[in-house]
Amino acid sequence: MINTQRIFRIKRRAILLALCLFGSVGLAWAQGTSLGTIRGTVTDSSGAVVPGAKVQLTDLTTDLKREAVSDQSGTYEIAALNSGAYKVTVSSQGFKTATLNQVILRGGDTARADVEMQIGATSETVEITAATFINQETPTVSTQITSREILELPRDSRDIYSFLYLNPNITQGNGDGSFKFIGSQSYGASFSLDGQRTNGGIFGQPTSSQPSFETIGELVVLSNNFTAEYAGVANVRVETRRGGKDYHGSLFYNNKNSSLAAWSIGDKRGQSQFTPSPAVATFPKPYFNLNETGGSFSGPVPFSKKTFFMAAYERRWDVSPVRFRNTTLPHASLYTGDFSKVSDAAKPVVPTEVTLTAAELASNTVLVNGTRRFVTIPTRLLNPATAALIKTYFPATSVNAPINAANGRLVDYFENLSGRITRDLGTLRIDHELTDKDKFAVIYNIQPRQQATAAVAAPYIGLGLTQNDQKNHTLSVSHTHVFSSNLVNEARGGLNFQFLYRTSNTTPTGFLKGLGFDDSDIAAYYGVVGENARDTYGHVGINFGGSFATFGTGGRNTFRPLDQKLYTFGDTLTWIRGQHTIKGGFDTVFNSALDGFANNRGNPRGLLTYSTGAATDRFTRFLIGLPATTAAYVDKLRTPMDVYNWEHGFFVQDDYKIHPRLTLNLGLRYELITPFIERNDLLVNFDPTFKASNGRLGRFVVPSQAALAKIDPRMIAYGAATASEVGVSRGLVNADKNNLAPRLGAAWRIADKNVIRGGYGIFYPTSAAQGIRDPMASVGFNQGRTKATSTATPLGGWPGGINPHGVTPFSGGTVRSVGSTPDVNAVPFNLKSPRIQQYNVTFERELPWQLAVRASYLGTRLSGLISGIDLNMLAPNDKPFGTTTGDGITPCTPGEDCDYSPADLARLPYPDLGSYMLTYGNIGRGRSHAMQFEVNRRLANGFTFNLSYTLLDQKSSAPDTGNASLGGTAYNQFKPENDFGTEAFISRHRFIAYGIIESPFGKGRKFGADVPTAVDALIGGWQVSWNMFAKSGFGFTPYWDCGNCDPVLPGNIFSGSVDAIGGFGGTTFRPVVSGNAQVRSGDRFFNPDAFSAPPLGADLFDNANVAKRNLLKGPGAWGMNLGLDKSFRLGERFRLRLGGQFNNIFNHPMRPPTADQYYAWLGTMYLKVNPTTLKPELDFLDRNPDFGRFFDSFNQEGIDSRRTIRLTLRLTF
Repeated sequence: MINTQRIFRIKRRAILLALCLFGSVGLAWAQGTSLGTIRGTVTDSSGAVVPGAKVQLTDLTTDLKREAVSDQSGTYEIAALNSGAYKVTVSSQGFKTATLNQVILRGGDTARADVEMQIGATSETVEITAATFINQETPTVSTQITSREILELPRDSRDIYSFLYLNPNITQGNGDGSFKFIGSQSYGASFSLDGQRTNGGIFGQPTSSQPSFETIGELVVLSNNFTAEYAGVANVRVETRRGGKDYHGSLFYNNKNSSLAAWSIGDKRGQSQFTPSPAVATFPKPYFNLNETGGSFSGPVPFSKKTFFMAAYERRWDVSPVRFRNTTLPHASLYTGDFSKVSDAAKPVVPTEVTLTAAELASNTVLVNGTRRFVTIPTRLLNPATAALIKTYFPATSVNAPINAANGRLVDYFENLSGRITRDLGTLRIDHELTDKDKFAVIYNIQPRQQATAAVAAPYIGLGLTQNDQKNHTLSVSHTHVFSSNLVNEARGGLNFQFLYRTSNTTPTGFLKGLGFDDSDIAAYYGVVGENARDTYGHVGINFGGSFATFGTGGRNTFRPLDQKLYTFGDTLTWIRGQHTIKGGFDTVFNSALDGFANNRGNPRGLLTYSTGAATDRFTRFLIGLPATTAAYVDKLRTPMDVYNWEHGFFVQDDYKIHPRLTLNLGLRYELITPFIERNDLLVNFDPTFKASNGRLGRFVVPSQAALAKIDPRMIAYGAATASEVGVSRGLVNADKNNLAPRLGAAWRIADKNVIRGGYGIFYPTSAAQGIRDPMASVGFNQGRTKATSTATPLGGWPGGINPHGVTPFSGGTVRSVGSTPDVNAVPFNLKSPRIQQYNVTFERELPWQLAVRASYLGTRLSGLISGIDLNMLAPNDKPFGTTTGDGITPCTPGEDCDYSPADLARLPYPDLGSYMLTYGNIGRGRSHAMQFEVNRRLANGFTFNLSYTLLDQKSSAPDTGNASLGGTAYNQFKPENDFGTEAFISRHRFIAYGIIESPFGKGRKFGADVPTAVDALIGGWQVSWNMFAKSGFGFTPYWDCGNCDPVLPGNIFSGSVDAIGGFGGTTFRPVVSGNAQVRSGDRFFNPDAFSAPPLGADLFDNANVAKRNLLKGPGAWGMNLGLDKSFRLGERFRLRLGGQFNNIFNHPMRPPTADQYYAWLGTMYLKVNPTTLKPELDFLDRNPDFGRFFDSFNQEGIDSRRTIRLTLRLTF
């Protein structure tokens, strides 16, 4: 009977494990459990193992207990434990009872607690030294930020993710608050909150879902070679604290304001160049005021010893300056048509459409080399609509401000608007022990947030700030069941919702009415751009052809819902069998996303371009209300992208203790990500290899038959098919089903306090809808139309003034062939996920005084990185392309009348399609080598610190522009390996340090424990804390943009997708290097004289002197925050703490702006056409006077851009 029962138990366990591994319909992309394990070996004083010892584990937070028995090898293990502090009590016949206090376990980790027994009576108790705190069990390189460090380090933010910069393997990416994972690119990590996924489904980045700071128990980062249980290129986990057996609470108030802050170097520069005006009489001081308040309360639920709660609420009010700075605005004197301060050669030519009186010719014009030019425009000619636009939306500057007489620009413009953030955040956690074998936890977070901190369209301050209305909800539920001391199961589920709505401050109708448009004018406007634009936010944009700052449309955020919903469920089964600890399980994530990025593509509310003539000529035509050179709009406005997908994966992990000092970690994970499905089937892909019966290459592909009616008719005429006809999924790409990820590792305890760990693993990045949004949900829709004036049908002007009503600048004109072909991107049907191979070797040693040191080699090899190339790009050549008026004979003027000839189009692979035919492939590779050293002191006697240094060499051939899973574009797509070089955002040297030191004086401290209360109030309770970073500079790529390209382009390449940096800005080119670029002069770190124009012929890409990616090395950066706190005891339980946090205490300017390539922008080049050869030639270069000048300071790695002081007040009990 006993044997039968034993066989039944073994079968039951095997069945449970099999069900866990293979029985789920959705086998998921695992977040992994946040529960940890405590294991150890029980020995006697001679080192012999003690089998059958009773082990009791006490959770010091709740006083709840778990039990186990050591096996024949003396080993015990207790799994599925919450993070926190535990007490281990071991008893065995013939031995004294041993107690090991303060075994610290962090979420998802394995803590080792070996116990040495002493001979004696069981009734006797002996307390043994604390357990080791270095990782002796897995190859994982990881870090933990504790609850105390989160609350007391001077981070100047209550954003938990700002603490990620304290990790040596995470640096700042393409802007403040973004992340670059060393050894990988800036996307693909997995973020979770209490075991529930928090990566947003659109970008793959963490949403704003966070718990209150008061409730966070720990922040754990698994950086390298983590086990098969976890997904992503890195794994970031935030865990909330549980309520405990005692009642605890907190109240806090923080304030940071401009009165206690230093001015940044940008503010000082703006003040030195400020000129008063009637609208702005004094320099706009950078006022800000941040207030934060809230509290928490936790403890046992009354009348229950097994139910515990944690609740918190906090509120933030933040007013901060939004800076407007520009050097290309028209001078204020030009607003009213006064060009008297402009040099005669730069004064505007009198337009042919204007007839002047003899008096006006005499008083308002001047004859320059036979050309009649305006000195001032007669008031009668100024258009009332454009005058109203200037008055309402252009910056109010002084007519006495310095002017650039050569082009009419204001030398420098500086202004601030007050941005605002209001955020409320609430957290509630309930933990309940249903039985001694069942535990249940539920955590809910809610966060409403209103924010306006970015310009709608800088530098036009009258358009105001983009409005953001956001609300977040997260729910996490988990249930842990203990089948036996050797078999434990955890089931978990939850949701993460983020609702976000971004808008500008005006509708098209409101904008036009504000300019004086009457009903007939507005009707004429919607008659062209379409009625669908009426109910949106936004306005008409105006481009001055590079002469002056563009009056932008507001871009993609003008009218943008941005909702993300994640539903998660998972299960992990832990089975301890002899020397094996086997984990198996699954998690599934359902992503749902709504994004208005796609419906803002192009110019849905219209863009007018004035590019005829010189700089002031263009502005003059605008002032008079004359027709623009071109008027662009979209044919049909699409609705926001509405997509969903599933992420699946499952794993098995075996930690095999083949020797008491050697553990092997053997794991295997399988990951499956389904394609994103658009609920309305508004996706368009392109099959470039299909050949129609008429010989035409390619066809458009849509999800369903119903989608055909929703796409551009020109696509149907070209050739279109449904997904089922092509043999591809409804998401227009096929799932990558080959993502097997083995994880191998070993940990060898060469001595009790020394360990060598190492491993190898394959990892895949998490998914993001942005990877299909841009190429398939955006590019194929909102197809552009561009009108130009023709003799038969001229474009209309601005209504009013010399123009009639009932017409608009979009009326009339002829649709140009340039830009009139359908735009399309092609995503390969079988595109694969990039593969990242990680390998590391670590030596770690525990030293006296609670110190530990770590030395690690971290290696990475990346393959299949995604990068884009243009299917319609011609290889650079010397044969003119698009340089005539369209007849192949008559030279054109770039930016005005250039068009493609039939002979030009015949040279293209896809002559009936556009100049932005990007396709994406797994064409990139990369590798990384890093040496990393870390010294860590565990908190003891009021002192803790962490120091780390990383020496890094990371290179790739696929640009990382911080653009999520879409990657970047290859500059030289014909030889993409030419760009193999230093990766973006990477510093070769980086040092991180943080710590907390309590003063040893005063009551409860080492010295002066018995001093009188009055003395203790002076000398006791002091604490100093700090965090800092220092890093060397990273790379920038120098580039020229083009003011009049398309269709005339350097190299005659046709494509408008070429981007010197590797992003998606388009039509930028790398210069020829002719000198030493790193020569510094004053605040200019790069030498502009080292660069000339890019090649214009066949050597556009292959010229040996063309600048390489990240050629320029920017300045390094360092900063330090310092905290000083004083605590007062108020009775036995209450403690009041006053503090000051000095952010960037040395006020050191941090110059490298990772998100801003302005400092690497050489300027704008303009082309002309040789009338004899028809080849493109350089007309002139308009150089950026600020190239290489890092004259501002930027937030870096969580350190403020200038010194600020945060005052803190905190009451705890």
